[in-house]
Amino acid sequence: MKTEKAGFTLIELLVVIAIIAILAAILFPVFARAREKARQTSCLSNVKQIMVSVHMYAQDYDEVLPIGSQWPTATGTIIWDQALQPYAANQQIFVCPSERNKQHARELGYGWNYQEFGYWDGTILRYYYSTPLGEILSPATTILLGDNEDANARDNSSGERFLYRRNTAVPTLLPTKHNGGGNMGLCDGHAKWFATSELQKRVTGVADPWRFAP
Repeated sequence: MKTEKAGFTLIELLVVIAIIAILAAILFPVFARAREKARQTSCLSNVKQIMVSVHMYAQDYDEVLPIGSQWPTATGTIIWDQALQPYAANQQIFVCPSERNKQHARELGYGWNYQEFGYWDGTILRYYYSTPLGEILSPATTILLGDNEDANARDNSSGERFLYRRNTAVPTLLPTKHNGGGNMGLCDGHAKWFATSELQKRVTGVADPWRFAP
């Protein structure tokens, strides 16, 4: 006489579902971190290539860096990343792969340390300056450009992308998108990931990694 196989009981089914839910809760954050780590690595490569472009630009302009803000040229105003584009093989290096708001053409995900390395203001000409490489005292420990949080960065109505507003101690202006930190390009040309806590300027004065005062 044939006997029918019993199916799963409700309790057994609930146990299986619970186990799957627990495994998903454990594995999904791991997968998310792995994906972000891949984007972080891609971003670090971008920053390194941008720094190569910076130094190529400087070689053509008497060892002088671009200005952080937009500044006038014979064909109109230009912004730091636009000045570097002729030296970049791929324009995508100027867009961070983890940039959250790509709807605006100027949302790069990267910003320039304008307080230390140049800012132009059409009405206050004393801000119209750029920095010779030879004047940088600590190029290996001074940030030139890198990740920013666009939601909290300077207004981009003119297309400028900066790392900081004037209040340099505000931690919400610092990048967190790459596993709690951001990739920075330093003045000697190398790129490095920094934890957000390493980037926060805690004291006034001139100091690494930003160097400007206060």
